[in-house]
Amino acid sequence: MNANKIFFDTNTLLYLLSTDNNKANWVSKNLQHSNVISIQVLNEFTSASLRKIKLTSTELDEFLDLFTSTFNVRSLDMCTFETGLTVSRRYGYQHYDAMIIAAALQAGCERLYSEDMQHQQIINKKLEIVNPFV
Repeated sequence: MNANKIFFDTNTLLYLLSTDNNKANWVSKNLQHSNVISIQVLNEFTSASLRKIKLTSTELDEFLDLFTSTFNVRSLDMCTFETGLTVSRRYGYQHYDAMIIAAALQAGCERLYSEDMQHQQIINKKLEIVNPFV
């Protein structure tokens, strides 16, 4: 487990588009090359940005370029899916949240920043879920 590898859930990255300057600044300051996201996070960010926030394609592309150049982006595969199913069944997370957790576990992350999951829960004795805004 690498103490420097942290997984960002979509909801934390969306604060970059927020009027909440404290949270947006926190996210900006914590973007590091050792951090991890998954293709699912890119998909969710794209969907929310276009549908809810109404970014233009050009604005969206700038954020996607930032994320793909800053983060280690994990693909989703059958192993991720199977790990996610196990996480969902064991810890009670909804399917898509479990896939985020599975990707973080597979990447060897020690922390997952998310507002949507149980703060300070430890998954498989390896991954701590942290709400960075608590």
